[in-house]
Amino acid sequence: MESSTATDTEKRVSFADPPKQEETRLTETELRRLLPASFRNGPAWVGIPYNRVQHFLKDDLNIERLAEVSPYFSILGKAKPPQALHHQEALGLKILVTEKMDTHLLWTKGKIFIKPFPRYLLDPQFWSEQLDCPKGCSYGPEFRMLRAAGLVRRQTRFSKRKPCEHSKLWKCAMGFVYSYIALIPHESDFRIAKANKLLPDDMNFDDWREFVERMLRNHGKINGHVDERFAYGELNMARLNTLLMFQQPRRYLFQDDGSYGFLRGHSSLLSPVSAYMGVGLASVQVRPTIAKLKRNRPLTIALVILLVSFWVVYSVLSITGKGLPTIAGEE
Repeated sequence: MESSTATDTEKRVSFADPPKQEETRLTETELRRLLPASFRNGPAWVGIPYNRVQHFLKDDLNIERLAEVSPYFSILGKAKPPQALHHQEALGLKILVTEKMDTHLLWTKGKIFIKPFPRYLLDPQFWSEQLDCPKGCSYGPEFRMLRAAGLVRRQTRFSKRKPCEHSKLWKCAMGFVYSYIALIPHESDFRIAKANKLLPDDMNFDDWREFVERMLRNHGKINGHVDERFAYGELNMARLNTLLMFQQPRRYLFQDDGSYGFLRGHSSLLSPVSAYMGVGLASVQVRPTIAKLKRNRPLTIALVILLVSFWVVYSVLSITGKGLPTIAGEE
């Protein structure tokens, strides 16, 4: 009788806590299915993603250019998730595809740029292998604790340690997922996404709903897990470029490839007045150390003050212009 009871107990324990199986990593074939054909790693180098997954992710999830204006997100957009795709169409915004993460959800002149949803973010195993902190990462235990508490977005307030690269990628990837959960809540939004090639061709709405449910179930209040950029939905591209020009006039105006701004050909052209102010500021090399200019150059100092004052007024008026279009009766 005792032997029978022990056997039953063993079975129950075995059922509740099955033995762990040996972990298997994604194969090369599986990675090739999830990743694009190639990626750029620098101005003149093109590589194969599955051979250098971490290099690819640093490029594909890169939002470093936005870090320079992160203190001003509140004047570039609203602290809320983006509007659903059907709403974007109702506002008269045409969806343009971009593969650069830092231009995702930038809008201007009746257009909004949206990055297609990559296959690799749909795969849970890819998240655990490539985006989670690897074994032996000194920041891993602390990052898992922050994730459990929903404090990833404000991790710098609760931790003095420098985040590892994996945690930065994870936070950006989660923010991107968060934006898509807001963009595609309904079947109508899903159809718009498919029509604009924003989702994989073989995905149906049931697949999308299951993915959304899994992400929300596993991560709770997902907005606490995202990079600060994704706490804000659509960002005004014209205001963004104006801010960049104001911060670094020489770099913005005279960068050979125009890479310092964001898709400048699509946003409103800066007025001649603003351009001349930028040239003036660049010519005298304005810097925060303006007070250190030589005392025997009072005319230069007076000129700089005049230019800065004039341009500040003009830039503020430009930045505080129209926001995202709204439907009548909408706040």
